[in-house]
Amino acid sequence: MLQFLRIRAVRHHRNAYGGMSVRGIPDDVLAGWFDPARGSRAIRRDFTKFATGTPPWGVLLDCSERLREFDRPALIVWAAEDRFMPREHGPRLAALLPDARLVELTECATLVPEDQPERLAEFLTGFFAQTGARPVPA
Repeated sequence: MLQFLRIRAVRHHRNAYGGMSVRGIPDDVLAGWFDPARGSRAIRRDFTKFATGTPPWGVLLDCSERLREFDRPALIVWAAEDRFMPREHGPRLAALLPDARLVELTECATLVPEDQPERLAEFLTGFFAQTGARPVPA
């Protein structure tokens, strides 16, 4: 896969990283994401474990149901133009969490921090201030 991502047309295809951002992801940013894996067998091994390690469907459903037990405020930031995570999944996720706030960002796709970094920061800052969240000491 990393070899295919060297081809600009593949990287920017709408079914690859081109579909994950409304603004588009600059080639130098993508290179920063992928170049370390090209040079490290350990990173490639870990990525393979991650990419092929999706739990079975039943385990995923059980995990999603356990979200109902989460007893803290949650902020769900959903991208309105996301091609990979359907718009209707945002409200469904929010409904699972007892104290959730759903915010939907327009002009934004899967990679919210790439498309709307300032708005994302505003929502996070406001949510933290509203909920009284404090950093956890290291």
